[in-house]
Amino acid sequence: MSSNNTEQTYWWKYGVVYHIYPQSFMDSDEDGFGDLKGIIQKLDYLVSLGIDAVWLSPIYPSPMVDSGYDITDYKNINPLYGNIDDFMQLLAQAHSRGLKVIMDLVLNHTSDQHPWFLESRSSKNNPKRGWYIWEPPKLGKKPNNWMTNFGQSAWTYDSFTNEYYYHSFFKEQPDLNWRNSELRSEMYDVIRFWLELGVDGFRLDVINLIFKDKHLRKNPIGFLLSKKKVYNRNRPSVCEVLTEFRSILDEYPHKTSVGEIYSPPPGDPDLTARFQGNGSDMLHMAFDFSAFFSRWSAKAYYEMIKNYYQALPKDGWPCFVFSNHDLGRSTNRWMFSFYKIEKAKVRAMLLLTLKGTPFIYYGDEIGMENVNISRSQIHDMYGKLFYPFYKGRDAYRTPMQWNSQINAGFSKTRPWLPVHKNYKTINVENEEGRRDSILSLYRGLIQLRKKYTILQYGDFEFIDSGNPKVLSYRRYFENKSIVVILNFSNNSEKVEISGLRDYSYLYSISDLDNCDDTLSDILVLKAFEGFILSSK
Repeated sequence: MSSNNTEQTYWWKYGVVYHIYPQSFMDSDEDGFGDLKGIIQKLDYLVSLGIDAVWLSPIYPSPMVDSGYDITDYKNINPLYGNIDDFMQLLAQAHSRGLKVIMDLVLNHTSDQHPWFLESRSSKNNPKRGWYIWEPPKLGKKPNNWMTNFGQSAWTYDSFTNEYYYHSFFKEQPDLNWRNSELRSEMYDVIRFWLELGVDGFRLDVINLIFKDKHLRKNPIGFLLSKKKVYNRNRPSVCEVLTEFRSILDEYPHKTSVGEIYSPPPGDPDLTARFQGNGSDMLHMAFDFSAFFSRWSAKAYYEMIKNYYQALPKDGWPCFVFSNHDLGRSTNRWMFSFYKIEKAKVRAMLLLTLKGTPFIYYGDEIGMENVNISRSQIHDMYGKLFYPFYKGRDAYRTPMQWNSQINAGFSKTRPWLPVHKNYKTINVENEEGRRDSILSLYRGLIQLRKKYTILQYGDFEFIDSGNPKVLSYRRYFENKSIVVILNFSNNSEKVEISGLRDYSYLYSISDLDNCDDTLSDILVLKAFEGFILSSK
């Protein structure tokens, strides 16, 4: 196979994926909400950034109880974002620029307004009754002790048929019954529908939740009486569906998948790896959330990366994500965090030089931060339910900051969520021409990644720098190698690495103009400095 064909087939390994939250990216029709035409308007920006694919959070019709993750029609587009013609235009325009498009797909549940569920609840004898999980009361009580992800009973009583239905999340999001062959066939038809239109892959939402114990066994009572979710997630049958799903994707050339396999702190890379099978028969990639829970230290990141790589199946491919729409922006990861911009730059160099596919959350490339949302501005149901103890996820779903004009250039009318007060300086336009900006660093690193393919598919090994505050590693392929050295400290740090004299400076976070051309085995890094060195 030629190098070009290999890159085309495995673009998802070698490329950089950019995650767009459609409501907040760009508003083209001045209604305060981002839309598909707005994304089209900004495709050239994405090309200039150097990314290879966009992942769109759900754009299907939805009552928006849970930000579009409650779907009423799997084969259409939410009018809030446009229509199917707009989507086809986006797909065509993206493909013409060499960009792939990945769709978010929710296989675990639908909206309670979905026609399937309306039929299912209409009668115990309805053909779609078995498409959802219905159970009669057990001795006048709920079927078992299963809880939602926010600690309430996962069973809601429906008086029309006097039975309970199961929901992993809100009661407006009933879970589908993947043991039903008709439902499974229908969902596979949905997947083929989008593949036939030309979609390049799917991000599978909470895919490890799609099967529950068929005997409805009670979950054990765990620490502090919290109920551990042993029987309503991570069931072996999930792997069966993922194998079937992968076989469908393999019918179409150059497609990919990435699974959301959430596990609570500190994360669980072994669980993540389980759903990649042998690396070629289930998910192409799966998110390990350990990175979200790691402390800011070289040692913590070393352990996180090591554990993840060790857990992967032999032919499994890693991927890394440091920010998202559910867990927040990495810029604000640590409470009372200092040196936000400096740490963001270290994370950028780490993300784009590790072995594995990097996923960038929109706005991270300019250093966007979480926004303080008042109670009256909350849209997220979690925030409405648990305010003030938890204000929800709106804070990290705010409008993209394009320039210093009104509403950060996102919309000419009041946006659905407020922009951060720092938008006058933290915006794309302001960072475009600044060599020291985060945007310039992201662009430079992505360009470097494309130029030096070792950073795409080279092997990985840690290097002992002799300094616990510095993370260092080598990417290598055949007789070439690249060394990355990252200072996690706010002080200058010295490292000693044997063989450095055989390398030359390639890239730095600060300024290569101040670097000596000649390297010795001893190197001093300024606070939050990062170096990329290339073998001679």
